[in-house]
Amino acid sequence: MNASVDPAAAAHQAARHPWFERLARLGYIANGILHATMGVLAAVLATGGHAQADQSGAMRALSAQPFGVVLLWICAIGALLLGLWSLAQLLLPEKEAKDRLKFAGTGVVFLAVGFAFGRFAVGNPSDSGQSATSLSGVLMKSLAGRAALIILGLVLLGMAGYYIYKGVSRKFLDDLHRSSSSEISSAIRYSGMIGYPAKGLVLGALGLLFIVATIQGDPEEASGIDGALKAIRDQAYGSVLLVAIAAGLLSYALYLVLRARYDRMD
Repeated sequence: MNASVDPAAAAHQAARHPWFERLARLGYIANGILHATMGVLAAVLATGGHAQADQSGAMRALSAQPFGVVLLWICAIGALLLGLWSLAQLLLPEKEAKDRLKFAGTGVVFLAVGFAFGRFAVGNPSDSGQSATSLSGVLMKSLAGRAALIILGLVLLGMAGYYIYKGVSRKFLDDLHRSSSSEISSAIRYSGMIGYPAKGLVLGALGLLFIVATIQGDPEEASGIDGALKAIRDQAYGSVLLVAIAAGLLSYALYLVLRARYDRMD
């Protein structure tokens, strides 16, 4: 007669399994591919071209490439694995409260990204810009909804400040193991120093867009990352700034790919 299996013990063992961790690192590569594509699309916008430089636009661009569907499936699986691994860490009793909060946030974000990749892979895509506009339109109909949008904008501004601080202060290096290669160490350092502030600028522009759209009562202004980047482009010297942001997103993508190998995963 087989002994009964303790579900809690099995879950703890799975959360600590080294192969689960190794496969979860694919999620950072998926995120790197996503940001690299967004960086290219942002550069197209900056040079006067037409593109949708957000998550949906990037996934649509990937799906149009040779073997694009295969790449989307690989990215979907990688992102879902990182999301599940992050949530599994919540089962471990030794994790501190701040670590649990970080893992919970990472888990939710990567599960959402993984499902988005999956939807594009099966030919049922969604438009993140239109979704943001539609949701904003619903929320703007009530005082509580408008307050929620303002709070969301402020949270995004706070995240923007954190990303910029993390890049300038090099705090991101605390998340990584050191490489024995000086070339790789330099690539990690400089890609993070450039990439984190660029990501912060995008989040900051998005936060301001939500706040301004809510104050003006115009949900069409709350059109997600693509709308935020186009708003930057339309300012004086905006194309120059958008080129810098595009380069920063490409740098951030390189950092994410390197992070897949060197992240501490703790």
